[in-house]
Amino acid sequence: MKAFPFMRSVAGKSCLIVGGGEIALRKAEKLYPFGVKLYVCAPQCADFSAFGALVLQEEYREQFLEGMDLAVAATDDRALNARVAQDCRARGIPVNSVDDAQNCDFYFPALISRGEITIGISTGGASPALASVLREYLESCLPEGLEQVAAQAEKLRGTLPAQEYKRRVRELFLDALRQKGKHE
Repeated sequence: MKAFPFMRSVAGKSCLIVGGGEIALRKAEKLYPFGVKLYVCAPQCADFSAFGALVLQEEYREQFLEGMDLAVAATDDRALNARVAQDCRARGIPVNSVDDAQNCDFYFPALISRGEITIGISTGGASPALASVLREYLESCLPEGLEQVAAQAEKLRGTLPAQEYKRRVRELFLDALRQKGKHE
């Protein structure tokens, strides 16, 4: 499914992750750097302490969705994941149901994060492996210090006419690329 790549702040938002295994852990790992408050519900859980998650070691109940802004159904039980998705949709809560594109309102892209720069790569759920390969390739092409380029570009923003600003930002980026070439 072709998906539009919204970039939306999720800092301070609450997310219920249903499932306590490795896949749930990977979803928590992706959300955590963006300031999401994480809640995990599963009878058995991996260690989510690195992500500041509140762990509810019990079976999923619809009441756990109260106050949530988004949810992730990440169990190995497709029927349970579908039920979580149905409960979320009834409450207007966006949900990601792992490995089930039909029950997803959003996808987790393969991410590249460098400071304030975030690049998301999606195949619309068709092949997360391809998105991962593309991420690895693009990461290898990007210059070190990209976050400093972004900071410099932010300082210049609004101080120059639009075309001059774009030219200066391009120069900053190309300088960073040239520095990368010197170190390889």
